[in-house]
Amino acid sequence: MKNNRLFALCFRSVAFLLCLAGILDMLGVFSGTFSPVTLLYYTTESNILVMVVFGILLVRTALQIKRAGIHGRVSGLERLSAVTALAITVTMLIFWGLLAPVSNAGFLFSYMNLQVHTFTPLLMLADFFLFAEPGKLKLRDPWIFAALPIWYLIQSSVLGFSGLVNYGAGGFSAPSARFPYFFIDFDQLGARVFIYVAVITVFFIALAYLFLWIDRRRAARR
Repeated sequence: MKNNRLFALCFRSVAFLLCLAGILDMLGVFSGTFSPVTLLYYTTESNILVMVVFGILLVRTALQIKRAGIHGRVSGLERLSAVTALAITVTMLIFWGLLAPVSNAGFLFSYMNLQVHTFTPLLMLADFFLFAEPGKLKLRDPWIFAALPIWYLIQSSVLGFSGLVNYGAGGFSAPSARFPYFFIDFDQLGARVFIYVAVITVFFIALAYLFLWIDRRRAARR
């Protein structure tokens, strides 16, 4: 299957559509309650990243089929696929590990919530391990990938302190409503936010090195 471009095209088409449906549901498009602030959550941003990458890979696969037929190597953009898989995996792990246990929301196990926090991450991981050519990741990549959580902290901090954003009360937002998550709520935690951020960043880098190790092992077996 991994060398069948038609299978890859079908897989990526379905994955793209499922990602799109999950994002639209998060934004409130289906329920008529569209809220632009939803775009500022890490979950939304990482899901949009996955959808864009699936779209790029889908187009590349279609072009490969047109040029060289349905049989042959599908891979390409391995480093982009890796950082995207890592970003969305962190979404899944932080949601179920930190946010879900302290939430009283009743939609935790609704299909669309599972889509954005579980199914989309698993689809991106499956795409990476099915189609990415092993051995393309570089030793420095985990440190480059770590720019993602750092960037999100900068983004959420600037918007929060500026007073331009109100995430509202309840759900997964921080109590002060100026910050999207309780673990980066400076109003409630002060400097302790940096402890959470440091732990998450170390976890992110460790996970990136795990990806690198698996990639090297796969390349060695090949």
